[in-house]
Amino acid sequence: MKSIPLRRWIQGARNDSGSSVLSSAYLACSLRIAISLTEQVGDAEELSAVGLSNGLVSLPPPFPVSCIDWADCVTVTLKSSEALRAGSGSQVQVHVEGEKLEDLLDLIIRDAAEEERQSTHHKLNRTAVATEEHVCVDTDAELVPNYLQVECAQIANEGIGNDYEFHVSNSDDHVDTPKAKLQRIYSVGLVLFELFSGGELPPPDLLLVSSSNMDSLISMSAQEAERQNLGHTYNGQAITALDFGKSLLVSDGHEVKAEDCISRTGTLNLENQLQCDDTIDAINISSISNRRHSVDSGPTSYARNSDYSSRSKRLDSQSLCSLYFEFLKSKGVPRSLCELVHNMIDCINGDFMTNDSYTEMSQVTNDLQLMIDKPSIFLHDLDCAKLSLTGLELDDNVFVRDHEFASIQGAYQRSLSGSPELAIITGMPGTGKSTIANRFGDFISVSGGLFLRGKFDQMQQVKPLSAVTSAFDSCCHQLTREEESKRAIFVIELKAALGTDLYYLIQMIPNLRKIIQVSANDTPSYRDCVNAQERLQYLFCRFVEVISNCLSRDITLFMDDVQWADSASFLIIGRLLKTLRSMKKGKFFFLGSCRDNEMESDHSFWKMIEDVSAVGFNTTTIKLDCVEKDTVNEALSNLLHLSPRLVRSLSEIVYHKTKGNPLFFSRMLLALNREGLLRISLTRQRWEWDEEKIQSRKLPEDVALLFINRISMLPESVKVALGTLSCFGASVDCDVIHAIESDLALNLIEPLNVAISEGLVNKLDGRYHFCHDLIQEAVYSMIDEQDCLLHHNKYGLSLMDRSLKTGNAGLLFTAITQVNLGGPSAVQDVEQYSMIVNYNLIAGKNAMEMSDFSSAFSFLDHGMKFFQENHWRDHYDLSLELFNLAAKCALAIKNLNGLSMICDEILKNARNFEDTLHASLIAMSALTHSMISESVTHGMSLLSKLDIDIPGSCSQVDSLSLIVQTQSMLGAISDKVLLDYRLMTDYRKMTAMKVLAKLEHSIFQVKPALQPWVTVEMVRLTVEHGLSPMSAIGFAYFGGMVAGLGDIRGGYRFTRLAKMLVDKIQCNEIAGEVIWISTESLSFIEPLQTVNEFRMLGQSTAMAAGDIHWACWNKASYCMALFWCGMKLSVTKETIIRTAKFIESHNHLTTMYILRTFERTMMTLLGEENKAISDDDLTRNVIEIKNPYQFAYIYFQKMLLSLLFNDFNAMKISTEKFIQVQVPYWVLLSSHARYFFIVSLASFRIYRETGDPLWVERGAKYKKKIKAWEEHGSSWNFEAESFLLDAEESYSSGNLQNAELFYDMALSSALRHKFVHEAALTCELAGNFYLNQGKKSTAWKYFKGALERFQEWGALAKVRSLQAFMEKFFLNEDHALEEMNLLPVRDDTQSFNPDARKRGL
Repeated sequence: MKSIPLRRWIQGARNDSGSSVLSSAYLACSLRIAISLTEQVGDAEELSAVGLSNGLVSLPPPFPVSCIDWADCVTVTLKSSEALRAGSGSQVQVHVEGEKLEDLLDLIIRDAAEEERQSTHHKLNRTAVATEEHVCVDTDAELVPNYLQVECAQIANEGIGNDYEFHVSNSDDHVDTPKAKLQRIYSVGLVLFELFSGGELPPPDLLLVSSSNMDSLISMSAQEAERQNLGHTYNGQAITALDFGKSLLVSDGHEVKAEDCISRTGTLNLENQLQCDDTIDAINISSISNRRHSVDSGPTSYARNSDYSSRSKRLDSQSLCSLYFEFLKSKGVPRSLCELVHNMIDCINGDFMTNDSYTEMSQVTNDLQLMIDKPSIFLHDLDCAKLSLTGLELDDNVFVRDHEFASIQGAYQRSLSGSPELAIITGMPGTGKSTIANRFGDFISVSGGLFLRGKFDQMQQVKPLSAVTSAFDSCCHQLTREEESKRAIFVIELKAALGTDLYYLIQMIPNLRKIIQVSANDTPSYRDCVNAQERLQYLFCRFVEVISNCLSRDITLFMDDVQWADSASFLIIGRLLKTLRSMKKGKFFFLGSCRDNEMESDHSFWKMIEDVSAVGFNTTTIKLDCVEKDTVNEALSNLLHLSPRLVRSLSEIVYHKTKGNPLFFSRMLLALNREGLLRISLTRQRWEWDEEKIQSRKLPEDVALLFINRISMLPESVKVALGTLSCFGASVDCDVIHAIESDLALNLIEPLNVAISEGLVNKLDGRYHFCHDLIQEAVYSMIDEQDCLLHHNKYGLSLMDRSLKTGNAGLLFTAITQVNLGGPSAVQDVEQYSMIVNYNLIAGKNAMEMSDFSSAFSFLDHGMKFFQENHWRDHYDLSLELFNLAAKCALAIKNLNGLSMICDEILKNARNFEDTLHASLIAMSALTHSMISESVTHGMSLLSKLDIDIPGSCSQVDSLSLIVQTQSMLGAISDKVLLDYRLMTDYRKMTAMKVLAKLEHSIFQVKPALQPWVTVEMVRLTVEHGLSPMSAIGFAYFGGMVAGLGDIRGGYRFTRLAKMLVDKIQCNEIAGEVIWISTESLSFIEPLQTVNEFRMLGQSTAMAAGDIHWACWNKASYCMALFWCGMKLSVTKETIIRTAKFIESHNHLTTMYILRTFERTMMTLLGEENKAISDDDLTRNVIEIKNPYQFAYIYFQKMLLSLLFNDFNAMKISTEKFIQVQVPYWVLLSSHARYFFIVSLASFRIYRETGDPLWVERGAKYKKKIKAWEEHGSSWNFEAESFLLDAEESYSSGNLQNAELFYDMALSSALRHKFVHEAALTCELAGNFYLNQGKKSTAWKYFKGALERFQEWGALAKVRSLQAFMEKFFLNEDHALEEMNLLPVRDDTQSFNPDARKRGL
């Protein structure tokens, strides 16, 4: 480090930075030096104030006197060349010739600020001494100081002199008095003047005072003054240092204007301003820079005229301060620094100093720090010419709210790291919720993510999913700007993911149509589905997933004003959160904002939060309140580009009137600016204000009233235009306003332009937007209530005609929403009632076309309200169609109360039975969700009315006979003939098919004996009356029944036929169910590993139809099949975890309990039993839902585990209970193969232990089924199991030779067909067989094989168990132990130690 005197540094820095004194680099270093000095003085004063006097303090006296020149006491420490070469400094040397300050200053000051914050000179105990040795400059070229690499500046003891040492003490007036503090500020101001001026010294005249004012000087004795050599003479008069509040007598009372003293050449010229007889020389400030303020240099000599001694004129001290200001300004120093020096020197004026002057050194330090930290605000000059025209300019970031922003960032980062999380911004209106969200959006975009924004609107709630779709529409708009190759990949993947269902998204997202061209072949031929809302949720999930995968970007969805959201939107958002948290590429994050004080506890948004929290989501809530007083002061400081201390009084007034509401704050300032109470001063080149008038100005108590007052002052045409705009909500398409203006001959566009200029409205992306929701609410509240209803009706009817002519669906929704807001009371013509009903019917159909059944129900419900009293008589067809569609929508959105009333209305007013069928079918479907028995009863009654006879009861023999007869009848009809059958057209038969299809699954749970009759009736109706979309259901179940009777191939024919019918008719409504049933049958024909992939197809197909039930069944079956395929358990575990999340998100309890039961088995094998659900919890859950199939599955899993871990007693109990609760079945399922195989193995084992012949009979019975499936079905799937059961049966019957043969055959088959788990089990059972025969060597080989294969499968707990067993029975077999010790055992399993016997094991 190098330390040199300040003046030497100034000269060197000027040389390093070029000829321009005020280069960016020079000024940046000067700021660093300045803040170092003010901090040191402030720290020393603080030490004094707290009484920490531990010795001498390196602080000069408070005032520059003859023997003390502050500038002489200052040294500047530079970074050494070695440190620079090592890269220790953060500044970069900049050499600028004639550059403007604004060009480079930001970069240098930013670096200086960063290094300054890391510097240790902030500590109070800083002391630095610079000796003559320190300031020596090495002549070595490498060690020559780089003057623009400043470390800091210090005040050195040596500059004070030996005769002026003082202690920090509260009793020392020279240090601690208020006057002394102000003197120090003044003295440092002189140094800073010299520093910022590039070495120019203040004129000596400014330090002189007439001896006539000596009585007002600092209290000290004449002797003390003489001792300190403070006296000077000027023209024969005694003079001393300038005191507070006193003027300098230099001439005859003429006021010198500072700006007139500065010539164009930077010369201080008093010649024309001083009225004296002497000839006055011009004083060149540049020449003064080489002189000192000391008695040695002497005063400047002025020639006097004869009158001068008799006349003296007072030079105002304020004008002298201005002299400094104007001189620095002429040098190009930023105005803020000129004012800083001015306000420091002004301290000398005591009681007469201005309010802007400094009173504490810390204030100077703070202002300097602000200039370094925020140069664009506190250092650069204002563009006053521009501001005088534009007025006060406010952006959205007046209040930064860094802490709250960091909370959102934290939630986002945790979400990206894999922790499911979302964030909510809550607060009163005007607190800046949207502002902080927009800032976060900028952060996301800069980070490479996608930020999608939607806004709910109080006036547009009925428009189908408008907020959500607008967010994704903007996403598609961004995609249109991507590279063509990326768009092509996106189109390919989206079509592959959604197929023809892409049609529904295109109907809702206009910009998607610009990316993907849809042909007639891409339109679904059959548009019905199980649950349209579930389908739409699935489509959005796949859509977002494809976007994220194609662009490899994280997606953030921000929804504003969720207090006005529709429930359907949050069903979609909730599904997105739960489904997309496990995306392979990219993450999905949700941010919402709301006025939580306007939301009830049962709001759909809170329900969504509760729903996602149940599956592990955390919620970060950011509460935005009105800001504190200090925050208002800081914001006002930034806004006006003035130090916080200068705006304190104004900020307190503003805070008192606005209560810290950010929106109120900004609007109040704009109002003050418009009224001239807050204005830009071209003279002072800064903002100024009239505090008294602002304080006395009356303001409304809240911002809404402020808007109302403001709007009331506008011209009438502007108020009318704003009122029209407010009827459409917070924003509306410009085309809508143009249409209203044209059709109703209103003047809207020009007045709205005035509103835009007033800052009330924006025009962006083809839409008019109110600048804030509160403005729209204020305008809307100003309209009379009845007039408002009439306006809505008038605007809606006008737009309705236009929408029907153009076929614009979006305009249709806008129009009918306006009419509905007007309500029936606004209708002026009776003939319009039925017309409006019809419009609502059209809108409802369009919404259903988009799968938005929530909005559709709202339109249809409004249509009902416009019906007149006798509408069933006068408009029967219209009434029936609207009520039928409303019933369908009510079912889709699960509005069961509304559905009941609608169906009752239809049944009461329908003119014939056929007109009641749709409502009856809807009512039956509703019962299926909650009351299965009632649903079956209702369905059977409806079938009877449709002339379909299903017996109330029947024997098993009759049912078997019916299946055989039907199979014989179908045997005469080829598949081709069946596929080419005509389509069913009889409405009654088509309705009967739908009723039978709904009964198929529910009747199995209530009256299982009748299921074959329902299935066969569907087949019969198809053969006799043609193909229905439901025909595939009948053939699928019939195929399962035929397979269940033993004809595997025959059954497979019909399940395959069912799948082909689905493909032909494109009936996704039943596709998931058909695929599941056909796959179950196919698993008896084709290899399990191949068949399992069809279940994933079934899951996606079911989801596309909104069929959650069969989607969950397909996905759960896929997981369990992985286990029986011999997949590594670790892979199966991860799949189960993902599947459990999927099923939990849909709250499908049946498959969830089955999956949890299966998960417990797998976790036990992995050795992670403590992570799985307990037996007690499983049993309790099953008891709650009273499902016998669940009990059977629990006992089966217990039986499987006890068999694998050789727990005989548990195996016997669980097997007995499984047999007791096993439910008869008609349709053959893949689970039956698993049941029969394990029960047969357990039965043979129990027989060998108990000798009870019943068990060997049971074993043989179930083995016979496996043999039949091997013979007539898939030898791949059943050969190994069949051989193993043969081996166990031979072992049980004593045929040991056959047993040996079958064990080997079973092992060979299991390995050949890649069933590693069956190979492991076969080896273990063979080992037990040989061990019981006393053939320990052979047994050892099989046990060793079992150990290896269980290890390969990943059943680590089983590995440990088997190792313990082998150690017990082969303890004396050294060679065996040695071999076992070489086996690869992972995950904490202990290898065997040959010396174990020595430890007594």
